[in-house]
This record gives sequence, C-alpha cells and structure tokens, in this order.
Amino acid sequence: MLLQTRSRTSLIHRLSLSIWGLFLALLLLLSALGYLAMRMATDRVVPMVAQRTVELRARASEGLFLQAEHSVVRLQQELLRRLDSADPATTLARFDTLFARSADGLWRLRPELVAPASAPTLYLHQPPQGLDASARLRAVVAYDLLREQGPALAPPFFSVYMDFIEDGLMVYSPGIDWGSGADATATNTGYPTMLGADPRRNPQRQVFWTPVYLDRQAATWMVSVIKPLDWHQHWVGTLGHDVSVQSLIEQVDSGDESDGVQLVMSADGALIAHPQLRRRIAAADGQLELDRLDDPLLAQVHRMIREATVNHGAGRSPDGAYWVAWSQIQGPDWYQVYLLPQARVNHLLMWGLLAMAGIGVLGLLPAMWLLRRRIGSLVAAPLKRLALAVDELGQGRAPQPIGLQGDDELGRLAGAFDDMAEELGHQRALQLAHAKALQGEIDERRQFMTRLEEERARLLALLGAMDLGILFVSGENRVTYCNATFAAMWQFPEGASVVGRSTRQVLQTAKQLMADPATILAQLEAAATAEPPRQLEIRLRDGRTIMHNAYLVPDAQGHYLGRLWVQEDVSHQRRTAQQLVRLAHHDPLTGLYNRRRFENDLASFFHDAQRVPSQAALLFFDLDEFKYINDTFGHRAGDAVLNRLALEMRTLVRAGETLFRLGGDEFAVLMPHASQDDAQHLAERIVQRIAQTPLRLLEQTVRLSTSLGIAHYPTHADNTEDLVAHADAAMYQAKHLGKNRWNVYRPDRDSSREMASRLVWNDRIAQALEQDLLLLHFQGVYHAGDGRLAHLEALIRMRDEAGSGQLIMPADFIVPAEKSGKILEIDRWVIRQCIQLLAGHPQLPAIAINISGRSFDDPELPAWIGNQLLRHRVAPQRLLVELTETAAISDMGDAARFIAALRQTGCPICLDDFGTGFASFAYLKNLQADVLKIDGMFIRDLPQEPDNQVFVRAIIEVAHGMGKLAVAEFVEDAATLEMLRQMGVDMVQGYHLDRPRADHPALTVAVAD
Repeated sequence: MLLQTRSRTSLIHRLSLSIWGLFLALLLLLSALGYLAMRMATDRVVPMVAQRTVELRARASEGLFLQAEHSVVRLQQELLRRLDSADPATTLARFDTLFARSADGLWRLRPELVAPASAPTLYLHQPPQGLDASARLRAVVAYDLLREQGPALAPPFFSVYMDFIEDGLMVYSPGIDWGSGADATATNTGYPTMLGADPRRNPQRQVFWTPVYLDRQAATWMVSVIKPLDWHQHWVGTLGHDVSVQSLIEQVDSGDESDGVQLVMSADGALIAHPQLRRRIAAADGQLELDRLDDPLLAQVHRMIREATVNHGAGRSPDGAYWVAWSQIQGPDWYQVYLLPQARVNHLLMWGLLAMAGIGVLGLLPAMWLLRRRIGSLVAAPLKRLALAVDELGQGRAPQPIGLQGDDELGRLAGAFDDMAEELGHQRALQLAHAKALQGEIDERRQFMTRLEEERARLLALLGAMDLGILFVSGENRVTYCNATFAAMWQFPEGASVVGRSTRQVLQTAKQLMADPATILAQLEAAATAEPPRQLEIRLRDGRTIMHNAYLVPDAQGHYLGRLWVQEDVSHQRRTAQQLVRLAHHDPLTGLYNRRRFENDLASFFHDAQRVPSQAALLFFDLDEFKYINDTFGHRAGDAVLNRLALEMRTLVRAGETLFRLGGDEFAVLMPHASQDDAQHLAERIVQRIAQTPLRLLEQTVRLSTSLGIAHYPTHADNTEDLVAHADAAMYQAKHLGKNRWNVYRPDRDSSREMASRLVWNDRIAQALEQDLLLLHFQGVYHAGDGRLAHLEALIRMRDEAGSGQLIMPADFIVPAEKSGKILEIDRWVIRQCIQLLAGHPQLPAIAINISGRSFDDPELPAWIGNQLLRHRVAPQRLLVELTETAAISDMGDAARFIAALRQTGCPICLDDFGTGFASFAYLKNLQADVLKIDGMFIRDLPQEPDNQVFVRAIIEVAHGMGKLAVAEFVEDAATLEMLRQMGVDMVQGYHLDRPRADHPALTVAVAD
C-alpha cells in the first residue's frame, strides 16, 4: 500500500514539474521570437504587402483599358476589311435609304430608323463641295458595323463611335440619341480625338488616350481611347470608345485613410484621383498638376516613380515618414499609388507586443487544464472503461478489449477481464457461424431464383426490341413465343396472339401476303425437318423480301426442344444496294458516266483490241475559265452550267460513243472504231455547240468556250495510259493555241510554257516558305444535333509576295507543290503551326489538318508528328489528321502503313472527300479511319437530288455500323442542314454555318480564356 501511494504521488509530482517547465520555456521563446519578427516586418513584410496591394488594384483597374485598346484596333481592322470588300454601287444606294439631310443642313439617320437602344445615331455636316463617295461608303459600312457589334461593346464601354474628317460623328451609346441632340453648331473640329489622330501629330498612327473629362449628360468621369482611321492612304477619321473611370475614382475615395492613402497619378505628374483632393481635381477638369499643390510628399512620390527603372516598386519616402508603393496602370499610362504612414506601422508593433504578453498570461489556464487531463487519463479513464466492460458483459454483449498497458493493479485486472471476455466471445461465435451457414444456403437459393427471373425478363426485352422477327416453335410444332416485329412483319391484327397455335395455322394466316404461297409453304415445310437448316427467301405481294432462317434449339443435355425462326426484312438493303450500284458508274451531278466507268470501258476496249484489231479516238476537253463562274456566281451556278452543257453534249454523241464526266469541268468522249476524221468532226461540233450556248446566270448572259484534245489509237498510242496522257496533252496544246478550239495530239508541240509556269510556281512556293508568307484560316465543324463547335479545320492560304494584300487560294499552288515535292515542306509547316497554336491555347478545341498523298512516301512523318506533340505537351486527340480518299486508295499499301503508324501517335484519322468512288466501302476495312467526311458534291443541292440522298444516307449508315463518325461538308443552306440532321449525320461544315477566317471566334475565346 505504501509503494502504491508513493508511486502515485511521484507521478503527479513529475507531471506538475513537467507542465510548469514547458509553460515557462514556451513563454520565453514566444516573447523573443515575436519581438524579433515584428521588428523585421517593418523592413521586409510591410513593403511586400504594400506593393502587392497596389499591384492588385492596378491590375483590376487596367483590365477594361486594355480591353478597350484591343477593341478599337479590332473595330478598325474590321471596318477597313468591310470597306475594301463592299460593293460601291450597292453601298452608295443604301446611303440614301439610311440617311437624310435635315433642315439645319446636317445628315442624320432617317427618323423611322432611329433606335438608340440597338443602333448608332449620326450627325454629319455637308461640305461645300458635297459629300463624296468615300464619306457615304464609310457612313453605311460604319452604321452596319456599329449596329452589329455596338450592343456587345456598350457595356462594358460607355459608347463606341467613329469621327468623320468631314466634321461629323456616328455614336452608339445605349439609349442616347446623339444625332438628334446635335445642332448646326455641333462639330468635332479641335476635339482631342481629332487632334491626337492628325497624321502630323501622330505619324505612327498609334492608339492614344484622351485626358480625363466629365461627361455631364452621363454625370460621370470619362476617358477615351482613339485609333486613327486611314483608308486608301488618306486620314478619314477615328474609331474610339468612351470608358468610364468613375468606379476607379470612387475606389480611391472610399478607402480608410487610417490604413493609408490610395491615389492615382499620371506619368507626367498630374493627380487623377485623391481622397482628400477630389474637389480640386474636379475643378481642374479631372487632372490636377502637382506644381499647383505645393505638396512635398506628393512631389517626393512623383520623383521616386520617375527615377525608378521599373513600372512598379515600393520603398520609404526620403524623409522616412511614409512607405510608398506604386504600380503602372497600362493603357492611359497612370500609376496606382499607396501611402502608408510609418506611425501606423509603429502603432501596430506596439499592439503586437501587448498581444504577446497577453498570450503568455493566458497560457496559465491551459496548463492547469492539461494537468487535470493527465490525472484523468492515468486513473479515472481506466476505471471507467473497466466498469463499462462489466456492464456490457452482464447484458450479454461482447465488450471491446480494455487493453491497458502497465504492470500495476489496474493493468493486471484489465488483462484478466479481457481473457475471460475473449473465451465467452469464442463460444458465441461458434453458435453464430452455424446459424449463418444455414441462412446463407437459403439466401443463395433465393438469389438464384431471382437471377433466373431477371435473365428471363432481359431475354424477353431483348427479343422484343430486335428488328428481326423471332418465333420459337416447340417439338410439337406449336408456337411458344412471338415478338412484336414478327407480328408486324406479317400484319397480324393488333392484340391477336399466335402463341399456342401450330406453325401450319400461322403460315395459313400469312400466306395471303406471299407472292407465291404454294411454293413458299412447301419450301417452309421441307425446311422444317432439313438438316442442317436452310435459308429461304420469301417474296411478298407488296414487293418486300424476307429472309427466313431456322435453327435447332437443344437443352443442356443436347435433347431436342424445338426450333428458332429468325426472319429479316431485307427490302430496304436491296433497294439501297441497287441504287449504289448505279451510282458506282454515274456522276451524281450530271448523270453522265463517271471516271470509274471511263477507266473500265477504256480497259475493256484495249482488251478486245488485242484479239480483234480496231481503231478508236479519245476526246478530252474542259471549260475555259470555268473557275471564274464558281468564284463569281458560286458553286450552285457552276453546277447548273455543268448540267446544261452536259445536256447539250448528249445530243451530239452518237450510238456507240460514250460521254463521261471525269471530275470538275473535265469531260471525255470515247469513240470506239472511229477514225481520226470522225473524231475531228465531233470535236468541231462540241466546240461550236459550247461556244454558241447562252447561259443565264444572275440576270447575266454568259457564253463559255472549251479547249479539246484528240488522241487516236493506234496512231498516237498503243496502250491505255499513253492514250489518256496524249489526249490530255492535246487539250493543253489547244489551250496554249488560244482556247475555244480543238487540237489533235502532236508530240512535237513546244511544252516550254508549261515547264516555265511550273518553275515559276516552284520559286514562289520556296519564297513563301522562306519569307513566312503562308498563313492559316480556320473553319468550324459543328455537332449536327445541338450546333456546338466540335473542332476547327485549318485551311492554308498564301500571301502575294508582291505585297498587294491579296491571298492566293490553295487550288492555285497545291498541284505545283505536289509535283515538285514542296508539298512535304508545306505539310510540316501546317502541322507545326497547328500544334504550337494548340499548345498556346489549352482551351482551344481540336484542329483538323489536311495531309497530301505525297506524304505517304515519307515514313518518318508519323514519328515526327508524335515528337512534336510530345515536345509541346499537346494531347494527340486534339490533332485530327485528314487524308483524301483518292490519295489513300491510289496506293493502298503505303496508305495503310502510313495510317497504322499515325494511329500509334494517338491522333484521330479522318478520310476526306469520301464517296468519290464506289469502291470507297471496300477500302474501309483496310483504312482504319475514325471519321468519314462525305464528299461535297453529294451534299450540294442535297434536297433537290434524290440520288444523292440515297448515297449520303448509305454512307452515314455504313459509318455508324462500323463505329465511325460521319461529317458533311459544303452545307450551304438551312434545308440541307435539316435534312442531314434527319439522316443522323454527326457533324456538319459549310458556309451556312461560318466561313474560313484567320480570326475565327473560337480563337478569340481561347485567347481571352
């Protein structure tokens, strides 16, 4: 008993000494460290906090200014682009419909068009010599631009406007009619906006900011950002935004002066905002010069900012009374300044020391509380745990082990109790295990029955949802199951059940639909007992065809249970196949035979000519300047021209002669057994007929001409390749001789012009690569269902090296690049630019790029693409590689190997221009593409072309059946878009949705993010 008491007293004593020693050590250490930290804070923490505070305020203020600068630059570029592309006659005619001259001599918006909430207003003085065409053009184009984009820009800006050099102003400010508010004395001459834009004062034509001014109509302080407007090398006005700085001034005025002073100062030493000088700043028209204040502190601040080499900083004022922090506000070139008195810092230091002392005193209370906790944990808690365990055991529950560590009396007592509780728990566990084993067996049987019912329900749901007719027949030839598709296929009355009926009764009911009931019923009865089961074809009176299959159904032991009838309506598939077979040999636009039929007929002729000597003539011709029709009147007009001329040429071709459309505006006529004279007579008729056919396009009459080449077998060639090549060469010889004529192939014709043109293009392409004259435009590809942007397609353009500002389209330089091999460098340039763009803008959607067929010969290209993606840390799924179908199938082996290597990089593969040949479906198994882009010739005028509708629907179904996505290009109207949606196309692309442009909205959003 003495030992126990001494041990307990010693333990409490040791605990008390430990607690008091720890408390005193912590108190001394905390006091010393607190004093040191607060002394160092005045030189380290305070300037850092002050500078960070002022930088945050500066960044918050400058965001709207930078946005305004970017906006006026973009508006100026857009206005100039629209002015350059505007049709002068149409635009000048619109001027009189939009504007009228008022009685006071000012030009204003017509009263019925005035809508200040959604459109700009105008006042414009009439010069003595009258308004010239330039001013009228600018007024119309600027009105359209501000009406479209003004509501999106104001707010955040107060207004958007354009000054006229002719003394006028067009303004969009929501709800304010500036034009009606102006009178004959209103002028912009001498305004800071016009003075700062004068080329003599602003020769670099830079964006500039006006001084702060008070807009009395809006009762707010403003500042304007101005971009000079030059057109056709003449200064014609300005574009600008009014930006409210009232919130910036109010933020400065609302600060608590006890925590320091916030102010805004210009770079040249003028106060823009100061909480104590607000009235004097307002009296000075928004900018108060420091020379008029005679304030030493502000003069020291301005000198510190002016002498600093960076645009932000912090430090003590020369007299040591203030901490000064400043940061530049980009745009108007102002500075956000924060002044913190040193006295305020000293005051905080004193409060800190008092707080540390208070913490030390308050530490006594937790120390006493900890002592009490320690005693409770050593004695009181073990006794309580032991008492609870005894109560649980008495109530028949298994108590948790007490688990006291130690050799004292409490520890030995807890150990003995734990051993006893463990033995009792073991006995109870044996009894529970036996009971659970019995219950588990019962539960397993219940679960097995439940799963069996679920499997039956799933099987019935699956069979009911199938498009195949399903019928289960028992061994006694009784129907045990029939799904809804089978009943609908044979037009059984709704609600009528065939379950329980014999197969003979079912067939007797359905035979009224069969085209030949007796034969079909006999075949079905014979097939019912045939081994192995046979497939039957059932033709119905309404034209449908049903494929019938019967399968044996054995049980788990192999015993015969009955038969399974599976019937499928294949009518639609067969009609589609027949239509596709026709499209395989016909051009979908003109109905003429296509290139594939041309190659087959030519090969067949030469095969026959090997056995029976014969002769033949081949005519190649295309339309001169046909590109002008497409560029001027559009692709629809070009298609109409091709259809009209195809009809005209059909009447000239005799029986035995075949007219083909090879693609674009290229045609051919194969004349088996014809002499060279026969070919010349037909060529003359074709040239004359095309030249004499008037074409009505957009109320204009146009006449085209053709260049036609003739190659004769066996005079000019003895094989297919040479005959086609010589006919094509003869056509180009006709073009070189002046066009609108025919020409018989002559090998002695000089081809130096063609070679010179090719060399010139080679030099221009090399120069474009060296001088960075290539650029990318982007066109969106959208989800057909909801119109969301899926990805962008990169389209290459070339700048004219002469500096004319014109863009050269890819149709002009891609073919020479492919022939010279420069296309490989162009491909790598496009890939590199797109990957860098994706790396710089993580929020940008995926970009699709086009790879030339020549790149199949470059085995290192897929690895190079993978290295570029890895180097720039771009996910491969964001780079979609498009390969044209014609290039892929021209060399299937190289294409398959190239695609396989490219897929290892993780990039999705798109097969472009899909459907140009009927063999496209056969190649899909070897060309592992993820996306099929349907050729545009099937999409253009889709609502008016039933044949194209069948083909497009077939492509979409095949794509979906193979787990691929289908994309439709050349979507040029709403009717085509709606039809494609109904067909189930995944994505769409075309002028109806957006046009290719360098500044695509998706790029702007990604840059903003």
